[in-house]
Amino acid sequence: QFKAFHGGFVAVCGGPALELFHSEELELLVCGSPHFDFEALQKGTIYDDGFTSAHPTIRLFWEVLHSLDLPLKRKFLVFSTGSDRVPIKGLGNLKFVISRHGSDELRLPSAHTCFNHLLLPEYKTDEVLRKQLLKAITDTEGFHIV
Repeated sequence: QFKAFHGGFVAVCGGPALELFHSEELELLVCGSPHFDFEALQKGTIYDDGFTSAHPTIRLFWEVLHSLDLPLKRKFLVFSTGSDRVPIKGLGNLKFVISRHGSDELRLPSAHTCFNHLLLPEYKTDEVLRKQLLKAITDTEGFHIV
């Protein structure tokens, strides 16, 4: 199996530039960073449309997100960025935006994955936020709810 992978990889990515990298550097390029630092993501996040880092909904959001296990955090990354991989320089260097998306607590969070942009309704309690966030990240696939 590796022989087939190697042949395909060299056919697509081969050439003299490939020889400039060490194996560890290639692994980072292909797999991303193995370190999931959601504290760094929180520190680097930009807020929009009435949200600030001190807004009650944002505080609840980070409490809920930090409480999730790694598989659910990876699903959150897929939901909000389109990938479950951490960029080479880490989550702190990801340009991540959270915008207020109305006050209807029945509305699910949504995302513009191409722009790493989470649209978050103004939830009032951690129970509702957790329920809606988990529904959004676990029960959706592509452009529809499963």
